[in-house]
Formats: sequence, C-alpha cells, structure tokens
Amino acid sequence: MRTSSILRHAPVAGLLVALSVAAHLMLNGLHGDRGQVALLIVVWTIALTGLNLIQGLGGYPSLAHASFFGAGGYLSAIGLEKGLPMAVAAVLAVAGTMLIGLVVALVFSRTRGQYFAIGTMFFTAVTTLVFVNATDLTGGPNGRPVDLGFSLEATVVLLAVSLGVGLGVFHVLSLGRFGSRLRAIREDEDLAQHLGVPTARVKLVAMVVSSGFGAWAGVLFAQYNGVIAPSQFTFVQSFLMFVAIGLGGSGRLLAPLVGSVIVIGFTQLIKLGPGVSQIVLGVLFIAVTLLAPNGVLGGLAAVWRRLRMKEVTS
Repeated sequence: MRTSSILRHAPVAGLLVALSVAAHLMLNGLHGDRGQVALLIVVWTIALTGLNLIQGLGGYPSLAHASFFGAGGYLSAIGLEKGLPMAVAAVLAVAGTMLIGLVVALVFSRTRGQYFAIGTMFFTAVTTLVFVNATDLTGGPNGRPVDLGFSLEATVVLLAVSLGVGLGVFHVLSLGRFGSRLRAIREDEDLAQHLGVPTARVKLVAMVVSSGFGAWAGVLFAQYNGVIAPSQFTFVQSFLMFVAIGLGGSGRLLAPLVGSVIVIGFTQLIKLGPGVSQIVLGVLFIAVTLLAPNGVLGGLAAVWRRLRMKEVTS
C-alpha cells in the first residue's frame, strides 16, 4: 500500500523538484529587470500557495494576503535590527504574522462571501496605514533597508526550495481531510455544516496557514531585495494576488505559479505604461473568466479531456 502511494505521488514530486531547480537556475542566471521578474514570480508563487488554500480550495476571497506578505518582511527586518540571529528573526516574523492571521480569522471566519472579502480588504487598508505611518519601525512611505541575515546564495537556495516544498505541502493538504473539508465549504457551506464540517474552524485554520506562507515569502523577499516599502504590500497587491489565483485556476496545484507568471510577467515585462497594464490585465481576467471559468489550468484540462474523449470515440 505504501509503495503504491509513493508511486502515485512520484510524478508530482518529480515535477516539484524540477520546478525548484528551474527557479534556482532563473534566480542565478537572470539579472536586471528579468532577474527582478524571476524573483517576484518565485516569491509570489510561495505566497500564493497559501492563498490557494483559503481562496482556491475554500472559495473565500481573502484580500489580506499582501498584509501578511508585508508583515513577514517588516517583522524579520525589525528582528534583525534588534540584533536577533536571522533564523530566530525569521521564525518570530512568521509566528507573529500567523498570530495576526489568527486574529483576522477569529474576526472574519464567521462571515461569508463579499463580507469576508470586504473585511479583509479593510484589514489591508489598515496595515498599509501602519506601514506608512509607523516610520520608526517601517521607514515610512519610502521604506527601509533590510540587514542581510542570509547570504545571497543561501537566500536563492531557500527561495527555490520553498517553492517546491510549499507546493508539496499544498498537494498533501489538498488530498487530505482538510482539503476535502475546504472543498465542501466552497461547494455548499450550509450543507457542509449540516453534515458536521466545523466550517468556521476549518476556515480559521486555512487563514492562519495561509498567513504563514505569505509571511515566509515576505521574509525571503526582504532578504533578497535588501529594501522593503509600503507600496509593495498595498490593497492593489492583494487584489492582484486574488486575480492571479483566479487566472491560474483556483484550487489547482500549479495555480500560484501560472497566476504569478501571468500577472507578474505581464505587468513587469510588457510595460504598457502606468495603469494601462492593469487595465489590460483586468480585460484579460474577464476574458479568462468568461472563456475558462476554472482558470487557465482548468481550461487546459477541459481541452485535454475533450481530446482524450475524441480519441476514445474515434
């Protein structure tokens, strides 16, 4: 039984290892604007893997994710400034952000649909104000430098490994009872609750785990970038993360990667001018929503099923 289980998951494990190697090669081989795009794609994939739990599997559009992303970066930078070792600063940053995520989840886990989205949106608005105005800690609107606790080589390795491991954790969670409960909530929360699923508790756990992914991505982003600013963690970033999951294919394993490639690659490489790329991205989101309601990966899966069906019937 154990051997068959290992064989069943071997292709996914091989794919994730290949993605980690590819991420490492990109981060080492690309420089300038392309290197920055590669960094953002890897960092966003790590962060969005957490969002894919609450939004993708659970169907709850959290607009607080950029706040968790920023909190991880700022808390680790503050810890380093206070003289903490990097590992301790990173652990405290992730734990502190998950505590914040727990508070947010306790407040909003009993809300639904648009009320959950609106509530988390206001949370991000509040954290943006904190990032901008707590100048002694955050450096204010212009941001602050980050002491380097990891060497650049170690940070690149951690980024690449975290991408594969994060997706692997999502894969395991999505196949287990936790993932089944989140999918049940997404399909019909009232029915799931009637059948005994502790919906509020499941959403709470998903939100806390999701915030941990965002915080760890923020820690690595701050270490690689060397400087962080409030403009990197605004409501707009949260909304783009929400769009990325939808474009990739909510709840699918590679949705964070595909969504990040589309959103980051599109806005950073095409460079249609301030605001224009976001408008075109919005049009693209509407088009994908209409033509492939389950995102790019869902659309590709549907095409693949049709092709297989034709082969069988021909």
